[in-house]
Amino acid sequence: MAVPLSLVLLIHPASMLNTQGHYSHSLLMLIMWGVAAGYVHGVGFEPRALAWRVVFHPLLAWAFMALGFGLWVLARQWI
Repeated sequence: MAVPLSLVLLIHPASMLNTQGHYSHSLLMLIMWGVAAGYVHGVGFEPRALAWRVVFHPLLAWAFMALGFGLWVLARQWI
């Protein structure tokens, strides 16, 4: 789930614009956090420190990436 979302963000970032043509920077920050955590989990890396385990927890990554796909769908108005 991290690969397609990161490709959308890198190749065609304008697809994440809202109806007014603006980015929600706070939501994009959470989405990029989810993508990063998705890659960390995807390669099988398990942090030892508790703080890093919380930051890169797979459930948090999945939730933020789902937020990203939801924002992308709403921005493209495919619903």
